Amino acid sequence: MNKPLSVTDQQNLAPANAIDKSKISAAFSNSAASYDSGAALQRRVGNKLLAQQQSVQHLVDLGTGPGYFTSALHDKSQQLTGIDIAPQMLAFAKERNQHLSVEWLLGDAEALPLEDSSVDGIFSSLMLQWVHDLSMALSEAYRVLSPGSEFNFSTLLDGTLFELVCAWQQVDNLQHVNTFLTKQVLEQVIDASEFELVSFEQVPQTLHYSSVIALMRDLKAIGANNTANKSQGLMGRSALKTLGQGYEQFRTPAGLTATYQVAYCRLIKPI
Repeated sequence: MNKPLSVTDQQNLAPANAIDKSKISAAFSNSAASYDSGAALQRRVGNKLLAQQQSVQHLVDLGTGPGYFTSALHDKSQQLTGIDIAPQMLAFAKERNQHLSVEWLLGDAEALPLEDSSVDGIFSSLMLQWVHDLSMALSEAYRVLSPGSEFNFSTLLDGTLFELVCAWQQVDNLQHVNTFLTKQVLEQVIDASEFELVSFEQVPQTLHYSSVIALMRDLKAIGANNTANKSQGLMGRSALKTLGQGYEQFRTPAGLTATYQVAYCRLIKPI
């Protein structure tokens, strides 16, 4: 435990193409109202993570998004705090869960607006892949958790949406799909933190679509299409046709596959 990261690993955590946080905030704020329509994966992954979340006194939902899991997390805590970097997401979540007593905070996972040792658990589903420095995010989670408390999170790993990456390579050499940490690097970051690892599971999740347009519509609905560093111009018919043809190699009887490599992690702050 607590092995220092090499220079190479540190560079991997903060890639040169790291997305500006203001763009991330804007992308997800703009998708607040449409998020649920494209969030099949988020619901599936969140429900699996929720199953391992224990009931605690003060629980934080880090990256609360539109507040889909707020009610379930409220049932697992005496006090619930929802934190998100996107103002409109928080507003949507607050309106959606106005019947519940929840503290809503605008905040960054790398600089949590919480006091030291002030919470008894953190739940974070499919948010940490957007942070610039995962080591800092883990350090902040460790800081605000009380001794003996757990940090349960899910995140995406390298290999996510490899089908879409392959299809885009038939069109141009630009980066159209976000990059994610490898399993090895994620394990190294956890090992270098002060947390103790309770469990680590990588589970591929596959969704099916009738067309590449349907997939891209879902990505747009959840704001994920606006977070990759890419050309912002409109896609022409020729490029769209080439993209669709490039994706056809991944068609199955159930439809075009879209694979996500999901890591489920359970960490504990030692007493």
